[in-house]
Amino acid sequence: MFPYAMFAVPAGLWLASMVACIMAFRWSFLSVRGRFWLAVILSLLALGLGYVGMTRMRVISTTTVNGEVKWRFDSNWLFVSSLVLGGSVLVYTIWKRRLWPQ
Repeated sequence: MFPYAMFAVPAGLWLASMVACIMAFRWSFLSVRGRFWLAVILSLLALGLGYVGMTRMRVISTTTVNGEVKWRFDSNWLFVSSLVLGGSVLVYTIWKRRLWPQ
């Protein structure tokens, strides 16, 4: 049970950050009325989840009793994408708001 939770928690956190990025991009790209602040909040949430994932949710490897590496997984690379995408969506949302105020 425990090894599955080691994979499930970072994967769920990454998935939540990706959903937040997609929803924020959708609302800022389509210029949905009244969704500017929600898009900013979701972008900041994605950045926060990416930061927590990069610093606190690090799964590196597990070894067997004999010292042989059974599997290797570095969860840091997942959260680089959420940081980049969350930052990009935040910049795009603010840029679009400055060009076309609602």
